[in-house]
Order: sequence, then structure tokens, then C-alpha cells
Amino acid sequence: MTMPDHELHTLAGPYAMDAVTAAERASFTAHLADCEQCREDVREMREATARLGLAAAVRPRPELREQTIRAAYRTSQLGPFAASEVEPRGEDTVASPAAAARRSRSRRPFPLRLPAASVLAVAAVLVVVAAVLGGMMSSAMEQLHHSQQRDHMIAAVLNAPDAVMLTARISTGGTATVVMSHRERAAVLTAHGLAALPSTEAYEIWLMGPTGQRSAGMLRPQSGGMAGPAIVIGLRTGDVIALTVEPASGSRTPTSVLVVVFRPRH
Repeated sequence: MTMPDHELHTLAGPYAMDAVTAAERASFTAHLADCEQCREDVREMREATARLGLAAAVRPRPELREQTIRAAYRTSQLGPFAASEVEPRGEDTVASPAAAARRSRSRRPFPLRLPAASVLAVAAVLVVVAAVLGGMMSSAMEQLHHSQQRDHMIAAVLNAPDAVMLTARISTGGTATVVMSHRERAAVLTAHGLAALPSTEAYEIWLMGPTGQRSAGMLRPQSGGMAGPAIVIGLRTGDVIALTVEPASGSRTPTSVLVVVFRPRH
């Protein structure tokens, strides 16, 4: 039975989460051809789902901060100064020209002269600070460039016209979601509630198809069992995306059973 339009609008969320029946999927897919608002809703919901767990805090290396602080503590922050001359005042004293000249000279600014060792110490601190700031700036720019490239690739997959979103349970615990696009030859994988593994083990992503099995990178849980989004590149026709538990350094071929597998619909 065909669903009324006002009911079809409510399926945007379940459709994006792959939580609809086959009949609802067929009806809503046909509805998307004529409803720009629903197409936009589906794109936004897919992107929001894939971006869960994207944020990550990056701390600078602690030794850089400690080195700078230690150098600052070793360096005097004040230069030498001279005590000003105190002029005695008499009630009816008339200053001689020579005394007036001495007083005039005493009021002139006293030039501060730092010892050579202090100058070198200050210069060393400035060099350390400049090196630390330069390294941090370079690292930040590199991370920003990498983040921008990553965001661009994620957006390309999520907004691809042939994007397909699948969700499945992970046998070791948790849920995985993948959005794949054969046009972009890539996929975006996220996981929630992923079980923690011993330090000697890690989750590894695989592409498996007619051309064989190949690793697509590691998937490492963060706080709360969140993982990803991981970008899987090199998707080919007939490939499935799978996850296994491997040694922490990774494997060339799967050495354990598949804890989750995604087979794209054709």
C-alpha cells in the first residue's frame, strides 16, 4: 500500500539509519526523487552519524613546555640598577655652580648595561621559545591541512549520489556504521560502544573481494568506545568491508574471524 506524503516525510531519519522495511525503503526512495527537503535531511543525518567521535584533543609534547619554563627560571628577568643620589637640602643653602652641575648629571637617565652572560642567556631563551612556537605552529598547520583533506573526503562520500548506509552489530560488542560510495571508490566507517582490547591487539579494517583481501587501516577505540570516522579508500566492485581483531601492529592477512562484515546492496 502506498504511504501518504505526510507520512513519507517522517521516514528521513529511519531511512538514513537503515531502519526501514523493504517496502518503506522503496516508497521513500521514490519519494526522494521529488522532495528536495527530504534529500537534504538524509544528507545531514548521514553526515552527523559519520562524524560522531570525530573530535580529538591533541596536546603538545610536555617536554617542550618544561624546557622553556626551566630556561626562563634560570634567566634573570631584571637588569642591574643604580641607586639614585639623595641630595641634602638646607633651608638657606645656595648651590654652587659645580654642585648644580653634579645634580644635573645625576638627573640624567642612567644607561642600563647587562653583563654579556645575561645577554646570552636571554638570547638563548628567545631561541628556545621561537623554536618551540615554530614547531608547534608547523605541527598545527600540518594537522589542519590533514583535517581539511579528511573532511573533504568524508563529505564527498556522504554526499555522493550512490551513497549507501549500512549498520550492523559487532560480535565483540558495539555497533558499526558504514557509508560507501562506488563512485568515490571509498567508504566512511564509524563504531559506537566498541569493546576495549588488550594493548597487544587492535581492530583492523579489510576490503575483501574478487581481487583478494587487503588491509584498509586500523580502527582504534577512543573514550566511550567511539571509533572513527575511518576513511576506507580503494573500494572496488564486489568488495565487502570487514573488521577483525589483529595484533596491535596490524596483519597482512586476517588472522581471526570477522567480527562484522558489510555487503553492499546492488
